Amino acid sequence: MTRLLALTLVLVTAASAQTLDLVGTVDLPAVVTDSLETGGSDVWGYVAPDGAEYAIMGDIDGVSVVAVPSLEVVARIPGPTEDARWYWRDIKTYGEYAYVVTEATGPSEGLQIIDLSGLPERAQEVAVMRGPGDALVSSHNLSIDTATGHAYVLDSNGETVVILDLDDPVAPVVVGRLDVGDVHDVFAREDRLYVAEGRNPTYSIWDTTDKAAPALVSRVTVPNAGYVHNVWPTDDGRHVVTTEETAEKTVKVWNVEDPENPELVGEWLGANRIAHNALVRGRYAFLSHYTAGVYVLDLADLSAPTVVARHDTYGRNDDVSMDGNWGVTLPSPGGYVYGSDGTGRLTVLRWTPPADL
Repeated sequence: MTRLLALTLVLVTAASAQTLDLVGTVDLPAVVTDSLETGGSDVWGYVAPDGAEYAIMGDIDGVSVVAVPSLEVVARIPGPTEDARWYWRDIKTYGEYAYVVTEATGPSEGLQIIDLSGLPERAQEVAVMRGPGDALVSSHNLSIDTATGHAYVLDSNGETVVILDLDDPVAPVVVGRLDVGDVHDVFAREDRLYVAEGRNPTYSIWDTTDKAAPALVSRVTVPNAGYVHNVWPTDDGRHVVTTEETAEKTVKVWNVEDPENPELVGEWLGANRIAHNALVRGRYAFLSHYTAGVYVLDLADLSAPTVVARHDTYGRNDDVSMDGNWGVTLPSPGGYVYGSDGTGRLTVLRWTPPADL
């Protein structure tokens, strides 16, 4: 009996060694009715030079900056709010600046550049870039290659990726364009650009060493695809994870070591049967999964991703719908994971990884 109890304790300890613990929530501006939940959109993390940590989340009026773990809203920066049923905003940081795009129009339309150096007292818009021919007005998504100092921003039509040099962070310079045809989401790292090509339905990998002439490395057709929504590589670039934001379409893991012969090696799907975005660090994928909330998957066995932690940010239901958890971040240096819901709710979690990491 004693031996059985000891074994049980060991199993419980192992199971609880990795958790997503709730730190708290903050409700930001949104519109929530029986038929509409909009305002809350993407979220990104920022670490100030003094080590202070912040979540930056899109809301119906612009973006809000929230100190973590105190959960104090320390700044609100207004953004465009016109001509948009869904107030999605995408946010990335570089140095002491945040870069924000949205498909909405109106005051500050285009690529908003926000100076974060005054936090926690203030953050303020310091520039807006419309791009050549207003190409960056009403943009859906961007990524920043922090290793090279370049931003990759979708154009207004969702057909082209505009490449910006951030050498002067408040006055970016266009240094290249990549015409894709249909693009929804991009991820850039160390002169590799990963593009989710939406309705094409494909994803592609590009060598962007020459910004004026990006070279196609690989284009992969997703079998029986939905809407190819996002793509994120593993740290070593040997595999990528994709989502399709379509009911019953799985989160997919691909081996791309041989660009000419990519291989689908694993699939997984959460409780509500529709995933939004996946981000990867080490052997773990962090997913925003709409009404099912935030998931952490272990990719140690790429053929069988395993759920090791979950926090349901949306307790109403697990319906097959695009309500609930919109965005999620990778863990911050302090171990914080930020989840954003369409209801305008920011959820701050603390991730406890396995002891062997």
